[in-house]
Amino acid sequence: TFISILSAFTHQENLAEGKWIHALIVASGFELDIVLGNALINMYGKCGNFEDVERLFNRMSERDAISWNSMIAACAQLGYCNEALQIFTQMELEGVVPDKLTFVSILSAC
Repeated sequence: TFISILSAFTHQENLAEGKWIHALIVASGFELDIVLGNALINMYGKCGNFEDVERLFNRMSERDAISWNSMIAACAQLGYCNEALQIFTQMELEGVVPDKLTFVSILSAC
């Protein structure tokens, strides 16, 4: 599946391959559901591409705690402490309950 393939491309040197898989997903007509969106956010975050992380996150029509955690973790990995805190605040305002992974990501961001 695409999700399994995306998890293999989680290093900066694999960004081109990850983008190629993303393009294949789009060309195949797959909808950006929560699971696929989360996998793409995770892949782009681990590859160091925050612009695509942010773009995908903002395009998601539905988000769960994993979506928010992936976004916060991407900020943490890339050194964006203020953004991680802003996203955490937005998460709470939207009524999503933070879990242990949320707090670990926030702490690692700062």
